[in-house]
Amino acid sequence: MPGAAQPSPSRRYAAKRDAILVAASKVFTDNGASGFTLAAVAKRMDLHPVSLTYYYKRKEDLAAACILHTITRLSDMLAEAEAEPSPTERLRRFITAYYAARRRILEDGEPQFVPMGEIRTIGAPYEDSLVTAYQAFSQRLTSLLKDSEAPLSGGRRRALTHLLINQLFWSDTWIGAYQVEDYGRIGERVADIIIGGLAAPGRASPETPLLALGAPPADNDEITRERFLIAATDLINQEGYRGASVDKISARLNVTKGSFYHHNSDKDGLVLACFERSFELIDEAKRKAAPAADGWERLWLAAASLAMHQTRGDRGRLLRHHALAALPIETRKATMARFQQIAHAFAGVISDGVMDGSIRPVDPLLAAQLVMAMFNCALPLDYWTPGSTLETVMDAHVRPALMGVFSPATA
Repeated sequence: MPGAAQPSPSRRYAAKRDAILVAASKVFTDNGASGFTLAAVAKRMDLHPVSLTYYYKRKEDLAAACILHTITRLSDMLAEAEAEPSPTERLRRFITAYYAARRRILEDGEPQFVPMGEIRTIGAPYEDSLVTAYQAFSQRLTSLLKDSEAPLSGGRRRALTHLLINQLFWSDTWIGAYQVEDYGRIGERVADIIIGGLAAPGRASPETPLLALGAPPADNDEITRERFLIAATDLINQEGYRGASVDKISARLNVTKGSFYHHNSDKDGLVLACFERSFELIDEAKRKAAPAADGWERLWLAAASLAMHQTRGDRGRLLRHHALAALPIETRKATMARFQQIAHAFAGVISDGVMDGSIRPVDPLLAAQLVMAMFNCALPLDYWTPGSTLETVMDAHVRPALMGVFSPATA
């Protein structure tokens, strides 16, 4: 319109940077750090890659901006939650705020949340500052759970913070199956499950011995395909797809790169095989737990056994879900579909428990997703504080996930 005021150069610049951040967060979420490039972001925006360098000189600059934006938004949600009077209400407010933000991502075009597991893949000069920012957020979230009347130890709160963030970010694997209008209800149901747990009133954690999953380690030095899968899984879980190079995987087994390619066609194929091995372990747990007395005992036996398997690692861990971003898009879709088949199987166990009265009434499919996040994100024992044992992990990670974060059985 003639004579209409035009945006100032600084406002145009800020608006463009915001638009780039929206596109970049989508590329980051879809492709992970290993597939994140300025060219991919420019293609999404129908721009020449050179034009992006006016705003972000390197892909690392833009990737760091995406991560920092996610941390800032999570911190803003904490600020909302901190106004509530009790740990239970603070936690409920934070969880529902997270799903409200997921709705705004779809309806208002806000940048997507990018996975926090990629922080250490960014490298210098950003890694230290991003880790510091995330630790500050994590400490605030830990404080959210503090209650002077029924205190949890600082170590217990830190463990719960790790669990909570991974349960929320697991939403990336399943939330696309829901309509955006359902996100408010999802937030309320997820909060109810995380706070209240799954056991019916009066039910305790079963005393049944946990399951031994997977094959015991071979008592020889033979290099097998299985050993490559176990080594690759551990390295990808620790260092991400990009950090777990062919050289590092080979060095872990003390073999040459030639030996790697003798046993594996390529690294992408190895990642897919690691997921397939993980699915076999989950299927084994469900199958071995099936004879248990009721739904609660079947769920506990399968889920707790998988979490302890992930913590011990002596028979090869499950591949963490953040490696999905490394797979080609069609393979990733098929792998995510397999995750959802497993979720529906766990939902069936939970539904059975609701019917037989051993599990309290909850949304079975949402509960199943939270259970899967719990055993997938269980940390190796050497990541815990000195002196921790498997029982520490059971008390601080497994019981809170299955019986509620504020349950007396987890205090």
